[in-house]
Amino acid sequence: MSPWLAAAETEELLQVLLLVVLGAVACLGLGAATLVIRIILPRPAAALDRSLARLGTGRLFLMGVLPLVGAGLLARGVELARHDLLSAAYLLLVAIPLVLAWTGGFLAGLMHIGTKVRRADSDASPLARAALGGLVMGLALTSWIVPPLGLLVSLLLSAWFVGIGLGALIKRRSPTENES
Repeated sequence: MSPWLAAAETEELLQVLLLVVLGAVACLGLGAATLVIRIILPRPAAALDRSLARLGTGRLFLMGVLPLVGAGLLARGVELARHDLLSAAYLLLVAIPLVLAWTGGFLAGLMHIGTKVRRADSDASPLARAALGGLVMGLALTSWIVPPLGLLVSLLLSAWFVGIGLGALIKRRSPTENES
């Protein structure tokens, strides 16, 4: 084998290794950024955590998948209508609230994933849970190597995140509140 070919293979291997390391650092950074936002906004983070604890995974998924499907169908209808006012209304009334619900759900879901992975060590620091959640999320999204699987994982995660975000808006009454 030529020394030029060996050098080219080594260079490609180093590039792949650099991408893997940069991806891992980006995922850890995403977890840390999520923790910072949760520290800055403690009340919404607490509401999102209550939503995640109160509602089951199946219910959260259904609460998220239905608005996502509806928003997708409505977006297609708005696109076919080609009307600027409809597009603006869709953006303000559907797209922005859905993105906000997804973002809120992401803030709670990432920490939840980190907590579930660290179950053996339940007294892990919030930074460790957030960073681990970011790393697990990044690894899950590497499933895009196989596009149908990547699409499925992304849709499931998105529906779960939207469900968590919307669940935080729904207040459940306690039995004592219902009596009065």
